[in-house]
Amino acid sequence: MKKYFALILTFILIFTCFTACKPTIKDGAVVTNAAGENFAAVTEADGGIKRDGAGNLVVLVTDEDGRNVKENGENITKAVAIQHALVIGDTIEMPEYSIQIPNGWSDSMSFENLVLSKDGTADKLTISVIDDKSFTDVAAERSSLINSTKTTFSNTITDSKGIEIGEIKDALFYSAYVPDAGNGAAVYLAFILFEHAGDVYSCMINSNTDISASIPEITEIISTINFVH
Repeated sequence: MKKYFALILTFILIFTCFTACKPTIKDGAVVTNAAGENFAAVTEADGGIKRDGAGNLVVLVTDEDGRNVKENGENITKAVAIQHALVIGDTIEMPEYSIQIPNGWSDSMSFENLVLSKDGTADKLTISVIDDKSFTDVAAERSSLINSTKTTFSNTITDSKGIEIGEIKDALFYSAYVPDAGNGAAVYLAFILFEHAGDVYSCMINSNTDISASIPEITEIISTINFVH
């Protein structure tokens, strides 16, 4: 467990050094994800992507020259499963949900997970969706990780409690703040866990300073998640 926590700390310290590389919108409805895949996405009036009833991305069918294929004068579309993050304007579309990037925050290389960084700080929010473990198992893992910091670093300050996030009444919160994790480097690590439609959402919060006072702002961001189902 000590080695595992050390790896988490290393990940945090290294990850905060990278700058965001945002996918962009090209030619209006053409979007590119972080894997470099292009999609001629159909967009809604509000600028968001159009999904079918199964949550798949609705895309335009194009020919080898990139021109729309039409039938009876109408553009032909098809459904494509969303595998990774798509950033369209100020919205990040994930397979299971979407979220609007809040003011003062930016996308930070979202791909398999959604990652937001607070502008001008090392604060990050990483949202992972876990579908192969129970909520109880994930909560036990995160709680054990947080609690193990007291053994690894005697100056660790931890917290654990139940919280509400919008309409989610039974979310869990775990945090650990290490004022000095080595060479004077501080680390803040927290997890917010909740369940939706059988999936466990693990929201990891990390920074290089104590951001306990910013947790209400972060929970407000999480509460704006728009679930596909």
